[in-house]
Amino acid sequence: MKIKKLEDYLFKLLHFDKLLNPEKIDPFMTNGLMVKGKEEITRLGFGVSASLVLFEKAAAGKCDGIIVHHSFNLPPSNRYDQIFQKRLSFLISRQISLFGYHFLLDAHPQIGNNAQILKAIGAKPEAPYLFHGDPWGFSGSFSREESLQKIIEKIKPFLSPQSIFYDYGPEMIRKVAAVSGKGAPGPGDMQRLMDNNIDLYITGEAHEWNRELFREANINFIAGGHYHTEMFGLKALMAKIQKDLPELSLVFLDVPNKV
Repeated sequence: MKIKKLEDYLFKLLHFDKLLNPEKIDPFMTNGLMVKGKEEITRLGFGVSASLVLFEKAAAGKCDGIIVHHSFNLPPSNRYDQIFQKRLSFLISRQISLFGYHFLLDAHPQIGNNAQILKAIGAKPEAPYLFHGDPWGFSGSFSREESLQKIIEKIKPFLSPQSIFYDYGPEMIRKVAAVSGKGAPGPGDMQRLMDNNIDLYITGEAHEWNRELFREANINFIAGGHYHTEMFGLKALMAKIQKDLPELSLVFLDVPNKV
């Protein structure tokens, strides 16, 4: 497949709302093609975060392109540091393309990390959930109340072995908000969760202050690992591409991280 065809397909699929401006919402992380390699793509790798280890796995697996959630940031000045140079030179020397979809793969209403987290526990995604003023997350609800313990049983196999669970809210859950990765709320966010009757909040990482805030708000909290909560969207994207573009060979490049 020509790389331009793949790039156009991904643009149409992932730019779900033409009124949103991903570059303004997410100015530091790629939402598109970051490094262009070969003109033809035969094998495509998927990974959560760009790194030399991931790139080496892709090269060993004969991948012509990689799709990640976290691409790598440009250095803050024109003095390109050695980490940036090594990553970029590895891709260029092997003609491997790198696509990154950060905001778009968090916020997508069907295949995004947060919509997929809600689907995994049996909840229906209903509306974007604003995090720092922008629709990074998703909220949803169960058609019938579900017990917290059953929700944990469903989702725990997909989470980090170092996950955090605070069962400070109701045992029977109706409304859930999910903001994957580094999506733990700050003190100023708690009243909005309470006003919207959120029974359970799911994210990747926890802040030190989250425990007591959720205890006092009477809301349940799950921090399932930054890496683990951001595999959901990538795997949904893989399934969608496999269905729509069966001529491509796909592989998930796992670089496990407990955080």
